[in-house]
Amino acid sequence: MDSGVKKWLGLGILNLAIVALYGVMMRYKIAFDFPFFDQKNLLHAHSHFAFSGWISQVLYAGLMWIIFPYLNQLKQKKYHYLMALNLIASFGMLIAFTIQGYKAIPISFSTLSIFIALAFAIVFIKDLKCLPKSHPAKRWATMGLLLNVVSAAGPLFLAYMMATKSIDHHYYLGSIYYYLHFQYSGWFFFGSMAILSNYLPVDFLVLKKSFNVFAFTVIPTFFLSILWVKLPNWLYVITVLATFLQLFTWLILLTQLFKYLKPVAKTAYWIKWFFSVAALALTLKFILQLVSVVPSLSQLIFGFRPIVIAYLHLVLLGVYSLFLLGFLFRENVIIANNFTKVFAFIFLFGVLLNELFLGVQGVASFVYVAIPMINELLLGAALILLIGSAGMFLAKFVQRKSLN
Repeated sequence: MDSGVKKWLGLGILNLAIVALYGVMMRYKIAFDFPFFDQKNLLHAHSHFAFSGWISQVLYAGLMWIIFPYLNQLKQKKYHYLMALNLIASFGMLIAFTIQGYKAIPISFSTLSIFIALAFAIVFIKDLKCLPKSHPAKRWATMGLLLNVVSAAGPLFLAYMMATKSIDHHYYLGSIYYYLHFQYSGWFFFGSMAILSNYLPVDFLVLKKSFNVFAFTVIPTFFLSILWVKLPNWLYVITVLATFLQLFTWLILLTQLFKYLKPVAKTAYWIKWFFSVAALALTLKFILQLVSVVPSLSQLIFGFRPIVIAYLHLVLLGVYSLFLLGFLFRENVIIANNFTKVFAFIFLFGVLLNELFLGVQGVASFVYVAIPMINELLLGAALILLIGSAGMFLAKFVQRKSLN
């Protein structure tokens, strides 16, 4: 792997630890008295940095890993500039949102990240001609980058409503769910599949057929998030069919992937736990989507904040964070030794605990039952995530020092 790409991927681990640190601060503020910082500001900083500084940063670098063997140094240089700008925008959002909340400066950094997404998409898609014509990552990467740009309409419309002070509750929620959908089910999903497809042979036909299904259903499944607007019957039927089709296609693809990757996993058997849990979490995501096709149930689910938070963490941590950590270990960005393995499994344990506690809290909210010490338990899970992620970064830093 190119050393420059490895550097950007390595910085992603630091950013994951910062995301976890903000998670601890927010959980501490809920469980105990902590007068510093505004909780809403911390939430904005946490979420924006998780998307831009952690997931997108590693996905961008992952796409560079795919295409760099086919590019000369001059073409490679553009990507390094874009990665540096993305890092500046990410830390700018982190600091500015922490201090100000939704004000001019953080919105400016957020807008910069949107322009970077657009620039990266243009540069990468233009360079795709350098890849072999039948390369399996081509279509996944293109669709992911385009949906990353498409998702920007959500925060831009939010900024417009706030600037004009014409906030409509339905439009506000719709904009947020629009952004989340085209990030989670769009950019993050297709970008991750592009990385995965780089390990697969050109003649892996199930992958090609799966791409067609997910590409055609990504827009209809957005309407699952806004069933409360009472969709026309024809659009509701399309949405339901698209949801069924996604789950069915994923299960077929998953079966074939496990058959193909099983021999490969034997060379690094412990990494398979991260990919397996990520695959299980993604399967659960598709099942939950199917459950939410019932409008009354969808309203109930999206009306309970703990359920929404549990779902968001299931996908962000359970699916994409674990998948990307598996990728980083697979490519020796994090060199596997006893220390890094321990911290990696601490992080995995934290993900499972966090989702368990959030799930229990969400289910209890349905019947209006208070769970004793739930805020303290969630703080404990957040601390475990911080220990795991910070430990992986520090172990990598120590490794680099020892090599020098």
